[in-house]
Amino acid sequence: MRVFAGVVVVAAVGVSALAVARIGPFADPVTLVVGDSVTNLSRIEIEETTGAKVVAQNRQTWALMAPRVRGAMTMMGTTPDRVGVLLGYNDVLLDAQDLGATEAVLDEFSDVECVVVLTLPKLFNRDVAAYNAQVQAIVDGLPNTMTDDGWANVINDNLAVGADLVEADLVHPKKGRAKQMLADSYRDAFDRHC
Repeated sequence: MRVFAGVVVVAAVGVSALAVARIGPFADPVTLVVGDSVTNLSRIEIEETTGAKVVAQNRQTWALMAPRVRGAMTMMGTTPDRVGVLLGYNDVLLDAQDLGATEAVLDEFSDVECVVVLTLPKLFNRDVAAYNAQVQAIVDGLPNTMTDDGWANVINDNLAVGADLVEADLVHPKKGRAKQMLADSYRDAFDRHC
């Protein structure tokens, strides 16, 4: 009985902490951010800057994130007011673009008022422009979804002057300023489109 009471107290404290911090379903507006390792590494900054519940994991593609997105939407217990998405790095780097999976993930947000997909910055010798155009074509068919190139512009501009915002892999944001810049990019995208 004591163990059960302890679990209930811990759960109540956890829910209360989310409510006080205004994160996830307690944020106003209710915000969900979905991404891969680039977003995952900036999770704390994104939560603090946008109040979002962040669902992000390393090495994820659009196809791998589809079931996680469904689970996150169910666990939130409410439809978010806005969703930010930054996926595609692994799709492009692994030459594993699955536009059907991209559509499937975005379809999960059909009841969301505002969905913003952040476009990808340059990635080595990959044709990111073509990939971004393919995602844009999908987004153009969705009345509640827009793309935003704020993050891509930040990184592309930085790559041109020495790449001090990204790790040696030229993909992942460095600690500190770069992670905050990703969080700011999500916030600014929401401000522009939502």
